[in-house]
Amino acid sequence: MLPNFSRCARLRLLLILSCIGLPAVGRSMAVASPDQAQAGQTQTGQTQTGPIDEPRSAEHEPSGSPIPKGAAAITQQDAKCSKRLIVNANALFKPGRWTLNPDGAETMSALAPLVVKAGKHPVRIEAYIVSDASERTNQIVAQRRAITVRGWLRNNGYVPVDTPVEGFGQHTPDASTPRPAKAGENAAPASGSSDALEAAAKSQRVEIVFDTCH
Repeated sequence: MLPNFSRCARLRLLLILSCIGLPAVGRSMAVASPDQAQAGQTQTGQTQTGPIDEPRSAEHEPSGSPIPKGAAAITQQDAKCSKRLIVNANALFKPGRWTLNPDGAETMSALAPLVVKAGKHPVRIEAYIVSDASERTNQIVAQRRAITVRGWLRNNGYVPVDTPVEGFGQHTPDASTPRPAKAGENAAPASGSSDALEAAAKSQRVEIVFDTCH
């Protein structure tokens, strides 16, 4: 309670107190505890650990020959106990993206009967990317591309719901430089050559891999 001043004196006192920044008597003042303040700081300071939206830094289209689509974008590779359906990823996705192109269904529709023909074997889906983006970004995009392809095949009844997926992303300062040759492979062609550009294009791929021995 304020002292027994006249009404004018009380109003004058309240005005003085508000001007100098002191809380008026009878008012509540909310003060956050240290724990509450820290919690609020943590909440507003959170950062995402991976990209939620597709990266927009690589809007350029692949140069060179027109990108094959449909059946022309798919090759097959048979080995002991495995069969691979290899899809040119540029026929499905724009650079740096993992959402199917508007015409990507054309290539997926050509892939579907090949998946059926491969038979009921254990299957997995792998996506590969080589670009000048960071290795972590390439890894994320590759993984999500594999998930996108699985989603299309799964939703149309061509692969099981629990089909495993894996992405393989590699960074290179020059996007036209393919990955280093593994043991038993031919040496990688020189950067900037037509062979290097073709090899780099082949590095952007999605593979449907069947274990034909099971």
